[in-house]
Amino acid sequence: MKIGLIGNYGATNIGDGSILRAILKSHPDHEFTVFSSNPSSTHKDLGVKSAPIFPLGLRSFFRYGFKRSIKALHSVDAVILGGGGLMQDEYLFACFLWAWQIFWVKLFKKPLFIYATGIGPLKTWIGKKLTKWIYSYASGITVRDHTSQNYLHKLGLPLDNIEITSDPAFLFKYVEQEHSRQPHTYIISLRPWLKYNHKIIFTFTHYIEKLKKEKNAKFIFVCMQSIKEHDHRIIDPLIKKVGGVLLKPRHFSELLETMKQAEFAIGMRYHFLIAAILTNTPALAISYSHKVDSLYKHSVLEPYMLPISELTPENLEKKMSRLSVDYNNVKVFQKRRNQDLKELAEKNIKYFEGFIKTLTKRSETAKIPEQKED
Repeated sequence: MKIGLIGNYGATNIGDGSILRAILKSHPDHEFTVFSSNPSSTHKDLGVKSAPIFPLGLRSFFRYGFKRSIKALHSVDAVILGGGGLMQDEYLFACFLWAWQIFWVKLFKKPLFIYATGIGPLKTWIGKKLTKWIYSYASGITVRDHTSQNYLHKLGLPLDNIEITSDPAFLFKYVEQEHSRQPHTYIISLRPWLKYNHKIIFTFTHYIEKLKKEKNAKFIFVCMQSIKEHDHRIIDPLIKKVGGVLLKPRHFSELLETMKQAEFAIGMRYHFLIAAILTNTPALAISYSHKVDSLYKHSVLEPYMLPISELTPENLEKKMSRLSVDYNNVKVFQKRRNQDLKELAEKNIKYFEGFIKTLTKRSETAKIPEQKED
């Protein structure tokens, strides 16, 4: 079947790129067209048909227009809105952008499956309204955590239409190579976040200088996104102060390969923390969002999470000391967590293929000619 795949693709976000790769690999029997912010790059990287997302703004309109997007959408049998924390109104533009994409899906009467998305935070009336409008149109919905399901239920969607799974990135396969780890090497992912930027830089400068002095530690800073809310705003001033290596992975697999070198990971970005779990790299999560909470809260990993509101040099050092003491236990805990979330991620495949079977049956029923009476 021909499937259109819409999401935050081609926007230099390593996490969203991992979702795209996982979905494509999980459904090899279908022919995909990916709607991307940078269709030529997406086609080059993945060898898949690609078209521009429907433009919402003058720059994207003059760059791509509507013709290619309309032609691509017209050619598919169904659409996936695929993965990631798409619907949140900390940056309200996101709600309008994805609602605009689904407007066209609805206009062309294409069946919609929403695939392992995260919802929230939703604080504005318009953010909630647009989210309800999008999800009410979908014939199938999976979300990657309980909080997202609760958001949708509060908006009036029935719980029995919303399946809880986990992020498709947990389907990446990785074999741990313990011998490759370098002692006192820390891999770190930071991102700008509203009013906390100064606190992030101050806290990590203080902590890293102490580690360098006491342990001669080495640091790899990972830039998970290079445009829009780009990580350079935090990482560049920090590297100027304390030094370290900057990594801009081209894709998720490259991040996994680099992660295996580190003894510890400290991260804000959601898919960076998934990479740490996949590679069994003991990690401390700096939680700025419920999606990070969903990986750690109410699980064996919860003690190794620090809310961004509590981020201080003292608290960071205290949490990292516990992570160090519990090092071997954390590796066991992460293996257990990885297995649980992998099993949930596999359910995305099952639910989507069930959606496709339903469409196929409808199509076959529509083709059966009516019996004429004698």
